[in-house]
Amino acid sequence: MEGNRPGQPLPQLGARQTNWKQWAIGTAVVLLLILVAQNAQSVELNFLFASVHTPLIFALLIAAGLGALVGWLVPRVRRPRKKDGDPVGPAPGS
Repeated sequence: MEGNRPGQPLPQLGARQTNWKQWAIGTAVVLLLILVAQNAQSVELNFLFASVHTPLIFALLIAAGLGALVGWLVPRVRRPRKKDGDPVGPAPGS
């Protein structure tokens, strides 16, 4: 029986490796298609003085996009601006 020498790669056992990235993308696409199919009915949206009829999935996507935008924007607006040479934080002794 021939042993493995140090520094030599292990022999392949014939098993194929699973590509988890492709499986995850495929699963996400299937779930997205189910989400779209289950939310295809038309709904009425009222915003201030405007009223429109749109598929529910578009309303959900718009709400998710606006929520993501606000979640990304608020920390950047609230963060104190650092000027060159100015320390961040309160002044010593205050």
